[in-house]
Amino acid sequence: MGTVVGERLEELRARCAPLTFAPLPELAATAPTGPGWSSAAELAAPGSARLDELLKIAAASAPAGPHAVHALRTVLRELIFCVSTAVYLVDAAPSITADGYWCHAGGRTGVDRRLLVSPATARVGGPPASGGADVRVPSTAALDAWVAEGFVATVAPLVDAVRAASRVGPRTLWGYVLDMLHFNPLSVARQLGHDRTAAWERAAALAEALHAAGAPRFSRPELVRFGADPDEVWGVRGACCLDFKEPTHGMCLTCPLLDADARHAKWAASTLRPTRR
Repeated sequence: MGTVVGERLEELRARCAPLTFAPLPELAATAPTGPGWSSAAELAAPGSARLDELLKIAAASAPAGPHAVHALRTVLRELIFCVSTAVYLVDAAPSITADGYWCHAGGRTGVDRRLLVSPATARVGGPPASGGADVRVPSTAALDAWVAEGFVATVAPLVDAVRAASRVGPRTLWGYVLDMLHFNPLSVARQLGHDRTAAWERAAALAEALHAAGAPRFSRPELVRFGADPDEVWGVRGACCLDFKEPTHGMCLTCPLLDADARHAKWAASTLRPTRR
């Protein structure tokens, strides 16, 4: 039988298993060895050749601007999903450090594996902790504050490094991070048939903890209502991802630049509307 720490992360993986979109990182007790691995700290280091390579790969398939968001997404998508979904689904979170999140070189985007080495996991309530790696916190607010410090300390240098190498501004880059922090639980709630508004509100509480830990607030994503059904809602990003600059892409339903009429038309044609039996 695994430790409580392992059980909580295993529960997260099990609950995400039936989902069509659940990009969790691999989990490990020790740092990876062998060629091709780079930690978040190494990727964010000044003059990182690996980060330059990821930006070049992204630039080969996206215009200037979106390529920076694509490169950041290549590195951080799994980490953001893990943290935001863990607090939502299992009232727990792994500790995050820049030396504990790893990316392996390979694949179409330049990264084919992401691995998280977490020395501890916090959870809300439960029996007394059995070891130093298992942290009990009294509330979801305490859980958010616990995970936020390490998350921001890991992500902020990466955002700064991508900004310096691409000249894409922090509003766009931090917007991606905070927007996905909200959209991940929303997407999971839709797939599981859970209350979408409750999922969004849980993500918003976590976002407030990230801001308190130092994440800048340039914008705020919003939950927009499209009808009377409780689940006729979907998110609108706080910052544009810039993908509309790609000729074949256009503006998304979630784009903050889209006007209300166009957004409602896209909603009517989307598969995001709730289905009731």
